[in-house]
Amino acid sequence: MTSNEPDDQTDVDDWSDRDEPADPTDVDDWFDADIYRKAAGIAYEYSKKKMKEAGGQERETIGKGAEEQRTSAEQTQRFRQEDEARDYGQAQRAYRY
Repeated sequence: MTSNEPDDQTDVDDWSDRDEPADPTDVDDWFDADIYRKAAGIAYEYSKKKMKEAGGQERETIGKGAEEQRTSAEQTQRFRQEDEARDYGQAQRAYRY
């Protein structure tokens, strides 16, 4: 006889009135829905925070890339204008001689 089993028939009635489950796995924390919901909520909030941080970093990276691209395009445009001015000056000098 185990400690969870009643001794006689009169204890059975008392035992059935108790709130404790007869199966020990019913009280195991792994199967507790409230604890599971709390853990899932914490995991969800953590994941949500990480996604926001990753999104912020990605936007920052995109912004830096766009800024570098604009700077590069401005530099390219300036070089082209300088080359055109140089070529135009050479053509004007060559035309005079």
